[in-house]
Amino acid sequence: MDERKLLEIIAEFTNYDADQLEPDMHFVDDLGIDSLDLAQIILSAESEFDVELEEEVADGIETVGDAIELLKAKLEEQE
Repeated sequence: MDERKLLEIIAEFTNYDADQLEPDMHFVDDLGIDSLDLAQIILSAESEFDVELEEEVADGIETVGDAIELLKAKLEEQE
């Protein structure tokens, strides 16, 4: 998985560059991302990586690291 591409998608919705994003950064508390922005990030990631993330699983995404791990797991399922 191209982790860098996911970081670039997330960075589009923040005031951070992809290089500044850390796995422990919380979407709401650290990055100021609201639920609508997070939904757009998820949709962008689904489109970019050609996966579909179930809503109940996506609801558990709180940090950048959560998003990375969830996407990695989903891509491994498809192999």
